[in-house]
Amino acid sequence: MSIELTVGNFGSAEVFYDNSVEQGIDCDISLPDYCPDIVRVLKCSLQNSITDSKISGDRATVDGSSKIRIIYSDEHNRIFCYEQEYPFSKYAELPSPYDNAVLNAQVKTDYVNCRAVSKRRIDIHGVVSIRFRICGRRCDSFISDACGGGVQLKRKGFDVSDAVACEMKIFQLSEVESIGEHKPGVGKILKVCASPIVMESKLIKGKILIKGELAVKVLYCADDADNESCTADFSLPFNEIIESENVSDECTLDVCVNVRQISADQKTDNEGEFRYINLNAELAASVNAYCTKSIRVITDAYSTETEIDAQYKPTEFASLGQNIKDDCMIKESLDLSSLDPQRIYSASAEKPECKCSFGDGKMRITGKIPVDLIIIDSQGMPIFCEREANIDYSHSVDALTDSSFCEPRVEITGFECNLGSDGKADFKAELNISAAVMNTHREKIATSLKADETAEKKKRNPSLTVYFCTGTENVWDIARRFNTTVEDIMQENNLKADYLENKTMLLIPVK
Repeated sequence: MSIELTVGNFGSAEVFYDNSVEQGIDCDISLPDYCPDIVRVLKCSLQNSITDSKISGDRATVDGSSKIRIIYSDEHNRIFCYEQEYPFSKYAELPSPYDNAVLNAQVKTDYVNCRAVSKRRIDIHGVVSIRFRICGRRCDSFISDACGGGVQLKRKGFDVSDAVACEMKIFQLSEVESIGEHKPGVGKILKVCASPIVMESKLIKGKILIKGELAVKVLYCADDADNESCTADFSLPFNEIIESENVSDECTLDVCVNVRQISADQKTDNEGEFRYINLNAELAASVNAYCTKSIRVITDAYSTETEIDAQYKPTEFASLGQNIKDDCMIKESLDLSSLDPQRIYSASAEKPECKCSFGDGKMRITGKIPVDLIIIDSQGMPIFCEREANIDYSHSVDALTDSSFCEPRVEITGFECNLGSDGKADFKAELNISAAVMNTHREKIATSLKADETAEKKKRNPSLTVYFCTGTENVWDIARRFNTTVEDIMQENNLKADYLENKTMLLIPVK
């Protein structure tokens, strides 16, 4: 006696491995002859880049570099910048090889500090974290139907978001941009920030089309005698095609673009003046494609004719609840009064780290934007300080559940910071927010149903049993107890529903 099974499958976007390793940044920098002496170090920072990342068997490797940038002032309170590259290479031993998976590596500065040993030498100590995040498509199978051997099935149907593709593409952008006619020439680059914005994504069978722009803000020292700071804003458009044979027009896309590298270098015009900036960037586009799929799983099974060996497994099913894309503006008053500020020399905003919570039918994103400022006090002295601007954003979400989750992506597309008359700075930032809200639920589903050939067949003597239902019972549980079928009980008792809310008497047929 055999039981014939019908098996289905569904895919889910899975994070197979997510771990970070530390890389120490320790070096001694000696200023070249063309740099003035250091009187005061204002800011030491690291700009991290990834040059290569790969998975080979059970090992993942990330190569990159940290650009050490020292901003300091000389004896005349003029501000200068010196930078130096610090290359690194790190690997992670993986629990197992991950076939057809992608490595989305990220580098973050944990801390960095410096000490001026002399007017010409600086000791640098810092740590960066290299995150190895390996993602891919996991395919799970389930039993959708079974017949033969008197098998009885308890089924449950629902919709899932079938992850049909998890892809990543690395691409480069390169442009030479003019700073404009009315700005002073470019001396030394103090800071470069880049925020990728996905404006549109399309699906044509076998192809994913992504359109967007990279918003770049460059902060630099002017090359004139005043040595003032200036900003230049640029927009680098991109259009990329990712090949994926499993996607179709019915799929929904979750697209994320990260900056792996960004650099800005001054470039001369025809007259030899530094009025151009050469921008080079490397981006990684990660895409998950989902198709809505209706499935029916088996949550319980027994046989009226024989003993069966049934195996069950708790399984998590996910569905894409809502794909949110929005822009918002935040404003914050930054208190600088204790520093006796006369003007702001420069301001920069770092990429925020945010967290997400749900409640009252809304998704709430909170976080802080680190704001770095160099101010000039009433004595003409440059002073570096750090402040934070709060993010508190909410958005209504359809069909919110207790198991909803998302990893929000918040990009700064523009900002400004102006000093007021009360010693406070008015900070404004434009944010681009994207969040794929996923809903999950767990079910115990049958993964194997086999007739037990060694067990004796169940004897089913024809009978009619009287059963007094206590209320709040399922017909399925009663049929399983008496080794009969749900259909026989409902037909014998003219039942319209398989859930009994009230006390009643049932006739249980056993044929």
